[in-house]
Amino acid sequence: MARNPTDRPEWFAQVQEDVIEPEMPILDPHFHFFTGRGHEFLAQNFLDYVDQGHKIVGAIHVEANADFFAGGGACGEMRFAINQGAIMRKLQQGRETICDPTSGVVGYTDLRGGEVEAELEVLQEAAENRLCAIRNSAAWDEDEKVPNGHTKPPQGLLIDPNFQKGIRQLAQKNLCFDSFCYFTQIPELIALAQAVPEAKIVCEHLGGIVGVGRYQDQQKAYFDQWRANISELATCENVVIKLGAVAMSLSGFGWHKQGKPLGSNEYADFYSPWFLHAIEAFGPERCMFESNFPVDGVSISYGVLWNAFKRIAGSFSVDEKAFLFHKTAATTYRLDI
Repeated sequence: MARNPTDRPEWFAQVQEDVIEPEMPILDPHFHFFTGRGHEFLAQNFLDYVDQGHKIVGAIHVEANADFFAGGGACGEMRFAINQGAIMRKLQQGRETICDPTSGVVGYTDLRGGEVEAELEVLQEAAENRLCAIRNSAAWDEDEKVPNGHTKPPQGLLIDPNFQKGIRQLAQKNLCFDSFCYFTQIPELIALAQAVPEAKIVCEHLGGIVGVGRYQDQQKAYFDQWRANISELATCENVVIKLGAVAMSLSGFGWHKQGKPLGSNEYADFYSPWFLHAIEAFGPERCMFESNFPVDGVSISYGVLWNAFKRIAGSFSVDEKAFLFHKTAATTYRLDI
C-alpha cells in the first residue's frame, strides 16, 4: 500500500485539477491514521491532503491496526489517533477553517465478549470522549486469496447470537456499528439489522466490492447481485451507507498499476452506476461519501477524489449534497459540526 502521494510524487503529479465547489463543507467519515509495519500516515500527511483545496471541516478516524500496538491494543490505537489529531489541530493554528481529524473516532472491541459495556467505557476514556462507533470487520471469504478482515473474523460473525448481543449493548450506549463485509455477506448484514433494529449500522465501502481471488475481473458479472443486495439492505431503515473505497487494490480494478493516477472525470464516469444506485436506494439522507485514505491513495489523490464525488453528485440539489458530503455523517455519528 502506498502510504501517501509522496511515495510516488512524479506519478501523482501527472493529474492536477482545480477544486470543484471549494466552499462546500465536507466531513470525511472514514480515514486512517497509521503507524507500524511500514504503514505510516500521520498528522502532517493528512494535513497535506486537506490542503489540496476542499473545505474539509472534520474527519473520523476509523480503527485499522490495533494489533500494531502490542502494549496497548485497541486503547493504544485510540490514544495514538487522539494524539495525532491534537498535533494536526496545532499545525492549523491561526487558520480561518480548521479540520479536526478526530471529530469522532471509530474503535475496536470484540463485541462477542461478555464485558462489552466495561470495554466501551475504557475505550471512550482512551478516545477522550470522541468514540462514536465500533468496527468489527466481518469480511470473510472461503477463497484463501481473498483477504479476511484484519481482526481475523470467523465465518458468519454478523449472525452470531453473541455478536448480536454485543450490538444491542452498543446501541444502549448510543454508539454506531461500522460494518465492513463483502457484498456476498450483505444478506448477513440485513439479518443483523433486522435482529437489532434499535442499532444504528453503517455499511462501509459501498457494500464491499472486491475484485481479487475468485472475484478477479468479475466486477461486471456480479454487479446485478451487488445491486440486488444493496436494494434489500436499503429497506432496513437503521442502516446508512458509506460511498467510496473502490480505488483501493482490494477492489481489483488495478488503477494503481496504470501509467498515471485516476482523474475525477474517469473515476466518476466509471463508478457512477454503482454510486448512483446506492444513493437511489438509500436516499441522500442515508448516504455519505468517504475517502478511505490513505488506502485509496494508491490510485487517486485526495483532492481529485473529492472532485470525483462532486461530479457524481452533480445533478443533486444543494440540500441533497449537504447530506452526502456532511450532514449524514454528522447526524449518524452524533457530531456537532
